[in-house]
Amino acid sequence: MRQEFKEGEHLKEHLLSQKLNVSRGPIREAISKLEGEGLVFRNSNGRAIVQKFGESDIHHLYESRILLENYSLASIQPELLEQNGHLLYEYLNQMEMFNGTGMNVEADIQFHYCLVKMTGNKTLIRLWWSLNEIIKTLIEVTSEFASKRQKEIILEHKVIVDAIFDKDIEKAQQLLRVHLEGASDYYSKAVFKFQEGK
Repeated sequence: MRQEFKEGEHLKEHLLSQKLNVSRGPIREAISKLEGEGLVFRNSNGRAIVQKFGESDIHHLYESRILLENYSLASIQPELLEQNGHLLYEYLNQMEMFNGTGMNVEADIQFHYCLVKMTGNKTLIRLWWSLNEIIKTLIEVTSEFASKRQKEIILEHKVIVDAIFDKDIEKAQQLLRVHLEGASDYYSKAVFKFQEGK
């Protein structure tokens, strides 16, 4: 996303190992992780090649999140909401308290993770978690741009929580969709600006 490596570039383990002064094992692991996130692919001869992560990729990522998280809202277990619902407000407070730091990113991610966890559905949790690293990377890469709308982001989270506790799941789903579609559009623009060096 930061374009430190160009699209189509071959990631050579031995060169990265020398450049970063680490053994090849962690490099191999990192490349494998990037492959799992769709940022790298292996061609027929086994070479790891950098893939572009563009606007359509961001939209696909957020469409998947909307599906998973809206399903989660409809599947929240009442007893898990009772036990863990207070955490949603705690994460909101952390987002406000740590505004402008990397900690607010973690609070934001934990907020959404909590929504999914309250379903008690292990498969759904694993599916959501598989998207977590690329989402986190996207947020971190664009955090300079996102900091400008942090208050708005916090408010979007708050109205979702209010709808959940009002037992208006349809409204919560609609608000979540608007929130994530807005995030998708915003991050697409931010990545474009970042890649253009603006």
